[in-house]
Amino acid sequence: MTIVCGSWALLQFFAVIQAGGVGKNGSTVAGTSVLSPIIPFLFVVVPAYVISQKSPDHIYENHPALYIMAFGMITAKVTNRLVVAHMTKSEMEYLDWGLIGPLCLFLNQYFNCFLSEYWVLWFAMLWCTFDLIRYCGQVCLEICAYLKIELFRIPYPPKPLMTSQASSEKDNNNSAGSSSNSSSRASKSPPESPVRNLTAPPFGTRSSSESSPGASPRKVH
Repeated sequence: MTIVCGSWALLQFFAVIQAGGVGKNGSTVAGTSVLSPIIPFLFVVVPAYVISQKSPDHIYENHPALYIMAFGMITAKVTNRLVVAHMTKSEMEYLDWGLIGPLCLFLNQYFNCFLSEYWVLWFAMLWCTFDLIRYCGQVCLEICAYLKIELFRIPYPPKPLMTSQASSEKDNNNSAGSSSNSSSRASKSPPESPVRNLTAPPFGTRSSSESSPGASPRKVH
C-alpha cells in the first residue's frame, strides 16, 4: 500500500513539473521555477544523510530520536517559509538561520570531532527549535498587526472613569427625577371625599339643634 501511494504521489509531482506553473513561461506565481522549492529541502536532507554516514560515534544509530527532532525542526522551518512565500507570492531565500545547527555538526566532523557529537547535536536541536518558534511568532504578529486583530486575546472595551463631580451630578439628577415622579403621581390621584357621620342618635335623645338654646320650641299637636 505504501509503494502504491508513493508511486501515485510521484506521478502527480512529475505531472506538475511537466505541465509547468501558472506563471509566465511555465513558472510559478513568484516568477521562479517549479523545481525551486526542492533546493531548500536539499540543504536539509543532504547534510542530514552525510552527517549520519560520516559520524564516528554513529550518532544517528545511538540517538535516533534526538537526531530526527533536530533535523525535523529545520525541515518544519523550511516548510513554513515555503507556505508563506506561496501565500504572499514572493521569492524565498535559500539560506536560513536554522541551517546553523547542521553546519555546526558538519564543522565538528570536519575538524575530527574536537567536541562531543552528542552535545553538538543537542545544541543543533535547541537552536533549530528556538529559530522555528521565533519565526512562527514573528509571522503571527505581522499578520495580526496588518489585520488589526488580537492574538490569543479578547479585547474588552475600557470601563468609563467616574469622577466625584460626575457622580454627584448623577445623584442630583436621580433625586430630582424621583421627586418629580412623586409629585406627578400625587397630582394624578383623585381628591378624597369628606366622610359624613351617618350614625343615628339613640332613642329618647335630642339632636344638637334641639338642645341648643334659642331654638324654636316644638309644637304639640
